[in-house]
Amino acid sequence: MNSAKLLYSKVTTAHRAKLAYVYLRQSSPGQLVHNSESTARQYALVERAVGLGWPSDRVRVIDEDLGRSGTSIPLEFAF
Repeated sequence: MNSAKLLYSKVTTAHRAKLAYVYLRQSSPGQLVHNSESTARQYALVERAVGLGWPSDRVRVIDEDLGRSGTSIPLEFAF
């Protein structure tokens, strides 16, 4: 059994009943420009989740902070 089928078999109906989240991260505007392939691969994880059985409307993408350093996080979000 190849690794994709093995992973698919481990994802259960209980997993798919939950939302799938894909968090994208590039810490600076420069990384967005110079690492566009990495960003594209991160967005492709949405299709990976769909391929594992999540309906596309149950996959959420979190990319609001792309290109922003963690040092710019407002203090109310700091740990």
